[in-house]
Amino acid sequence: MLIAKDSMPAKYSSEFIKYVLTNHPDSTYWLTTRCQGDASRPIHQIGHLFDEETLGLMKTIKPTLWETTTKAKAIDFTKPFLWFDDNLFLSDKQVLVDNGVLDNWIPVDLRKDPDALKEFVEDFPLAINFDETSSPKLIGA
Repeated sequence: MLIAKDSMPAKYSSEFIKYVLTNHPDSTYWLTTRCQGDASRPIHQIGHLFDEETLGLMKTIKPTLWETTTKAKAIDFTKPFLWFDDNLFLSDKQVLVDNGVLDNWIPVDLRKDPDALKEFVEDFPLAINFDETSSPKLIGA
């Protein structure tokens, strides 16, 4: 969801990355097929599309490792989280439903709403069961 069509960064992707990593630097993870346990892989594939400041921030995103059948296997359901993604595998959606946290998936459809990332920065969603004493686990797609 950070890349728009024609291999260009989505509108406001740098602002979104800066907001998330400034406010939640220790709890932001790659949850993408580009990662698979190695946080440098998404950087190698898309990092050249971003400015140096954004690239530096992206290098602080933590890796995840999951089975190819479901990304949700990488989520720790004992902690609050938000999952920004354009589409979920059916198996992922079922895992979220089974854990009662489907509302923690934040659909991002940049084709319908190219300004969605700006809207998140201006009014950031909260995870289910989030309170002021815990910090959400944010998962970048």
